[in-house]
Amino acid sequence: MADPTAAALVAHVLRRLGFPSDAQVASFADGATDPHAAASAAIDWALDAKPRPIAPDAVGDGGEDVTLKGWVDNMRSPDAGLHEKMTWFWHGLFATSSDKVGNLALMHAQQRLFRTHAVGNYATLLRAIVRDPAMLLYLDAAGSSVEAPNENLAREVTELFSLGRGAYTEADVKAGALALAGWDVDYDTGKVTRVPAVSLGGEVVFLGRRGRLDQDGVVDAILQRLECGVFVASKIHTYLVGVEPTATRAAELGSVLRGSKYELRPLIDAIVRHDNFLRARMNRPRFAIEWFIAAVLAIGPPREGEQEDIGVWTLDDLDQLPYRPPNVAGWPPGAKWLGAGQQLTRSAYVWDASLRMRPIEGRDLVAATLRRAAIHDVSPATRAALQDASLASAGSADALSVSRRLLADALCSPEFALA
Repeated sequence: MADPTAAALVAHVLRRLGFPSDAQVASFADGATDPHAAASAAIDWALDAKPRPIAPDAVGDGGEDVTLKGWVDNMRSPDAGLHEKMTWFWHGLFATSSDKVGNLALMHAQQRLFRTHAVGNYATLLRAIVRDPAMLLYLDAAGSSVEAPNENLAREVTELFSLGRGAYTEADVKAGALALAGWDVDYDTGKVTRVPAVSLGGEVVFLGRRGRLDQDGVVDAILQRLECGVFVASKIHTYLVGVEPTATRAAELGSVLRGSKYELRPLIDAIVRHDNFLRARMNRPRFAIEWFIAAVLAIGPPREGEQEDIGVWTLDDLDQLPYRPPNVAGWPPGAKWLGAGQQLTRSAYVWDASLRMRPIEGRDLVAATLRRAAIHDVSPATRAALQDASLASAGSADALSVSRRLLADALCSPEFALA
């Protein structure tokens, strides 16, 4: 196999650490004489990308979400890097659904929480999420009392958010539920208030720690476990590299995270500066949200006289609409995102959205199409399919129809479906 080009490496880096456009890839790859140096520069840029704030007008007067595409707009912004990518990661790990919470102001407040700590400190974020009003409502912890403790938050904070299965016992869940009981949420203001009369008054033993534990006591006990560093490091490694780390690598990365007192940047540096990161190209399916943002960027701004409509609600059809995960475990990775239903919805979206696109220009329309789609690791089969489409359109006076056909083929190709 030939050595990867600068464009192939840069596109890989930006797919994993951001939401790249062809222009972003070109800004690092065009004219580069050392592919690895170009990739390193792209890594530096993505890691240092500044946070983008949530749109201030995201919730309408009636409570409806008038700019659900605000999050999507942030992802497709030219300055969206790792901070934006990790904001979405935390939404998937600490999955919370507006269908149950029923209050978009609280959901947006949670998104702001993820934005604040996206590449900050995991311990700080975990302390915040166990008292986050949307999370307390979603996991039925609001109103939980020591007389009738709800175990949902205690179970998920250990199993899904921090330690994983096998690192806790049912007794730990029951003790954690008691320690986390006694909090109410004002649905209108989002204010979280402790109610002493229904809070823990005695001692419990949670993960080996005995005492009159509260939310911070529960989190402290979790953070002291070796499994916590390994679990979080493995989740982030899998997200960025595309495969689960080996047990040895997971232990190494867990030590990095714990050694930094749960600061995320040293962990992420250790992951993306490792040789495995650049070698792990095209090894996992794009999540629907990743595919959608990439498609929006490839279709590009509308041509003159057309109004932009990026069709955010297509994400609902693709089963990955912001604020609506399928369950508390979030959106699973894997082959689901390559299924027939996904492909049909994606092709229909591209064909419809491309009606407003600016035609592809250039003497070599196949090369121009691949570049526009930021595809730089292309198989002979995909290139041949695009060449056949180009030849079939030869002589057509309708440049838009030719462009739509070529771009639709590219955006529905196997390469574009992979991160």
